[in-house]
Amino acid sequence: MNLLGAYVPGSSPLHRLDPCIRMLSFSIIFAAIAISDSICGYLLSLAAVVLLYRIAAVPLMPSIRTLWRFRAFFITVFLMNAFFQPSDDPYLSWWIVMFSSDGIIMGARMVLSVILLTQLSSLLTAVATPIAITDGLRTLLHPLSILRIPVDEASAIVSIAISFIPVLAAESSSIMLSAASRGAVPEGRKAKEKALSLIPLALPLFLSAFRRADELAAAMEARGYRGERLRRRRISLSFGGREAFSLLLSISLLIGAIALKGVL
Repeated sequence: MNLLGAYVPGSSPLHRLDPCIRMLSFSIIFAAIAISDSICGYLLSLAAVVLLYRIAAVPLMPSIRTLWRFRAFFITVFLMNAFFQPSDDPYLSWWIVMFSSDGIIMGARMVLSVILLTQLSSLLTAVATPIAITDGLRTLLHPLSILRIPVDEASAIVSIAISFIPVLAAESSSIMLSAASRGAVPEGRKAKEKALSLIPLALPLFLSAFRRADELAAAMEARGYRGERLRRRRISLSFGGREAFSLLLSISLLIGAIALKGVL
């Protein structure tokens, strides 16, 4: 559910956070997960992600079940690191293949990092609407506009991309069901047959995506949008107890991840 970028309405503290503080806090937690390199660090990050899901009152199991669909991707990431990571003491070395304990550890780290980052991204889209994410990014990146960086346009692109995720997911599900009803998708369990049968389904999905993008572009053009800032919105920032706690939690997690680097 959440992994597909769907917003889950609610009144939790995470839902009511100031958009800028929410984006800043999530960015700090993203950084903490990215720099984690130990079991203790990953356990700390996992505890923080589970705690945030509890605070947001967003169910965690639907997102985990969605992750299971991407198990082939995670296995590929693990094997790529396990068999191609340079090491001074490999178990097996042949041409460019190098299987070692360092590769296994690196593969496990990569998979854990991707899973935690994905779950955190899922939570962000669950507690914030695309407009709120756009406002948060715009406020957070506003100082870059001094360097003539198109902050408003970049924030709008991110908002539109997030809005399209659940739409394209529903479209792909509809195409799959339609193909299955015509017998286009084999019922066998051979992965090769299923993979080959999905190739023709990609064309309708791409055509649908381009059609929706063209319709959106026409609608924006009809409303006078040309890419420049036609009007300036006042940058507002509300800071209260929730925002202070959010920043304190995220900064504490980052400090903990830095302190646990290199620890088992």
